[in-house]
Amino acid sequence: MLRYYDEIGLLKPARITLSGYRIYLQTQLDTLQQILFYREMEFPLKEIKKLLIAADYNREQALVNQLAELKKSERGWIP
Repeated sequence: MLRYYDEIGLLKPARITLSGYRIYLQTQLDTLQQILFYREMEFPLKEIKKLLIAADYNREQALVNQLAELKKSERGWIP
């Protein structure tokens, strides 16, 4: 999955070692978390990429929105 995300330009590693290992820093891990959230909400990868590269994209606001969505979905959950 990570290799594919790199291939389509959705999530690039911070660097790749000489032996081919992909190194991800906290920034990339935060982006991955957002990608996975949008995938869970059934957004297509092309739409996720558009969201993440948009000039007006606000990571902090996106996290607030995601939290609200999670809380909303928890209300319908019955243990």
